[in-house]
Amino acid sequence: LLSISVLIECDAFVSPVSSPWSHSQQQSTHRAMGLLDDWNLIFSEQGKKNRAAYDERQRKEQEEAQRQILEARRNPAKKKQYEEQVTRRRAALDQEQNYWKFQKDSGSMDPLQKWKELRSEGKIKVGDDIARDPTSSRLGSAGLQEIRTDDKLPYIEQGYVDESADFMGSLKGLFGGKKTE
Repeated sequence: LLSISVLIECDAFVSPVSSPWSHSQQQSTHRAMGLLDDWNLIFSEQGKKNRAAYDERQRKEQEEAQRQILEARRNPAKKKQYEEQVTRRRAALDQEQNYWKFQKDSGSMDPLQKWKELRSEGKIKVGDDIARDPTSSRLGSAGLQEIRTDDKLPYIEQGYVDESADFMGSLKGLFGGKKTE
């Protein structure tokens, strides 16, 4: 508490800072305090106006989306157009799922070769080919992806099992049980 009061009283040690939120063209003696300034921006009158404007924009966008849905339900032509879009989207998803069947194929071909072939042809997207969410990129991270990426690898369905990792078998060995071969 004492250190906060000392900081408040020590204006002599604070250099003037130009704030992008100040309304005048002059330089102000605004102290950048981080979190407290953020709170001031949020809870000030200007912050309340900005939040109200944002909420109003969101509400109007949602109302417009709902209006379009209701209109599409009432209008047979728009309903048919919507159903055609859904059919096309589902067909595209089915086609993409068919590309990934090589993962389950236990034939003579190495899944890695097929994976590389499909990737070079642009039929499958993996890793950095998949768009990332820019709002989730922090501290050097490229950002998160909206889908699982571990199932986009060539050997996911091969089912390798490490026999030495059998916990129950090793537990039996501790109590004198014999391994069956």
